[in-house]
Amino acid sequence: MIRGLITAIRTLSIIPVIGKDADDFSSSIIWFPFVGFLLGGTLFLFVKAGLLFGNHYKTLSFLCVFLSAVLTRAIHLDGVADFADGFFGGYTKEKILLIMKDSNIGTFGALALIFVVFFKWLGFLYLIESGHYVLIVPIYIASRFVMSDLSVRLTYARDNGTGKPFATSARMAHLIGALLFSFILSLLFGVFGLSILFVGYIISIILGLYFKRKIGGITGDLLGASCEISETVLLILLIFALPYLHNVEVFF
Repeated sequence: MIRGLITAIRTLSIIPVIGKDADDFSSSIIWFPFVGFLLGGTLFLFVKAGLLFGNHYKTLSFLCVFLSAVLTRAIHLDGVADFADGFFGGYTKEKILLIMKDSNIGTFGALALIFVVFFKWLGFLYLIESGHYVLIVPIYIASRFVMSDLSVRLTYARDNGTGKPFATSARMAHLIGALLFSFILSLLFGVFGLSILFVGYIISIILGLYFKRKIGGITGDLLGASCEISETVLLILLIFALPYLHNVEVFF
């Protein structure tokens, strides 16, 4: 169980951790939301500390995007680029997978990265300016749950790949464990936390249907892309939702 946590932290972040990886990498799927809690909590504390030096909202928002990329080794952003190049540049499963395997970034990939980075910056900026930046944490929990969900529900679309050790033997028990962790952690943030998790699950369902229709399953790149896409969508949705829900208590 603990070795699954070690594998999850090592895979999804640069956070140093001592110990051996799990023999069965799929056991780490349970811990993906907890890693999201660690990453989101780090960003929350970073913003809280940064505000002590003044209301430099735009700079803090940019640094959140940068720090998020650093903490995850930008592997999810790489997935976004590969996803955009493959899905918008290929018309068959074979062509899509071939393009996604190419290490070069094409026009679609570059545009996708620009949009994701910009909208994440915009979302962070709004949460920081409005004082609701604690919601960064449940967003990161939900986005990692999306990866857990897709790893279990979809078959792996390649014969091999970085995500195959996680998805090959993934079972419903892993998904139930990830959901339980996500629910408990999101509950710390009240109704907003649970709402974010629910919307994250809806996003996961939509992405899963899209991936299945296009290539019949999931890949490591798509898991990373789904994480970034769900984060970005949740951040943007909060921009529109919070003005109408300002009387709801979101702090714990």
